[in-house]
Amino acid sequence: MVDAGMVSLMVMGGVICYAVPVFWKRILRRHLIHEIKTLNQGLQLSSKAMSQLIDPENPYMVFADENGELDFSFLWLGNLRQLRRELRLIKEQKARV
Repeated sequence: MVDAGMVSLMVMGGVICYAVPVFWKRILRRHLIHEIKTLNQGLQLSSKAMSQLIDPENPYMVFADENGELDFSFLWLGNLRQLRRELRLIKEQKARV
């Protein structure tokens, strides 16, 4: 027979196993977006140019709102990683020149 303490431990374990990956992805996403915005401060690329770095055929993946703030809400983590990589390459190329 299973006592109440064991049941509560099992429930807590299940919640933790679900919650940790969700929170980890949110933290990683925020970090990537912050790093992309920081890299773009020096480059001053438009939302369309940044979108084309991810997919040259789709210039509408990154949006800018009325204030010019970039919106990355439609991008997956893989797209954010690719955009960060491309921005780093551009920054390195400009630093060499």
